[in-house]
Amino acid sequence: MPDPPLVLVAGSAFDGILVLHGAARIDGRMSGEILGADVLHIGPSGAVRASVEAEELVVAGRLEGGVLGRQRVELRATGCLCGRVETPRLSVAEGGILEGSCRTGERAARAPEADRDGRAAP
Repeated sequence: MPDPPLVLVAGSAFDGILVLHGAARIDGRMSGEILGADVLHIGPSGAVRASVEAEELVVAGRLEGGVLGRQRVELRATGCLCGRVETPRLSVAEGGILEGSCRTGERAARAPEADRDGRAAP
């Protein structure tokens, strides 16, 4: 039986670096850096201020920071993503808010890691 995903529940907070293996869900507050999640889901009550690197990212809450989605990034209708996004595939639902810059396509899959300021590292 696979391990359950890491969950940061609503009302909780974390500041630092999360290095993840497998799926994770954030419904609380988080700031810092998130690395390596297979699938990272930021729930509607989630508020994240961090650079994020994940295979897949689903944003239904608020995310501020640079994002590298190695396979895809999905912005749901309740989601707000502010920062630089680099991913081969991007999906934005009607009502979703994307503020910042975005690079998509196959070249974005090989993008350098995003730094804490939301800019791609040289």
